[in-house]
Amino acid sequence: MSYELVVVSRPQDWQAYHSIRRVELFEARGRIGVYDPDHADERAPGNFPLLLTWNGRGIATTRLDVRQSGLAVVRLVAVVKAEQRKGHGRVLAARTDAFARDRGVTRLLVNAAPDAVGFYERIGFVPEPWNAAELVGWNADSVQMAKTLA
Repeated sequence: MSYELVVVSRPQDWQAYHSIRRVELFEARGRIGVYDPDHADERAPGNFPLLLTWNGRGIATTRLDVRQSGLAVVRLVAVVKAEQRKGHGRVLAARTDAFARDRGVTRLLVNAAPDAVGFYERIGFVPEPWNAAELVGWNADSVQMAKTLA
């Protein structure tokens, strides 16, 4: 198996990135017509849209928003349905952790969907409120979590 974590920049990577997120995080959860591929956060300075490829095919995404003083927020993690529960999420998390460390990040934050809390706990996150203002709209039921990178 050959994995690569790609900073999204090529048109075909953007297409895979948005397709995975739209289908898995929005449409599969009944949020039809809500996803905005042109959201300003996608290209904001310090934000890194990431695509995990496996044998050359995009299978998972996240965005790492690097903030001040060693903090970063992991955003919109998604794995294509056909590849879920096969260990790809753990690979994405490990590669994202390494990518973050390379940028001086020492602490990760995430707004975890309720059905993903167990996964995040298994990879070292603990429940910890960090910004109540983010818990609005479709994100209102998320569980805020944090992880210190070694």
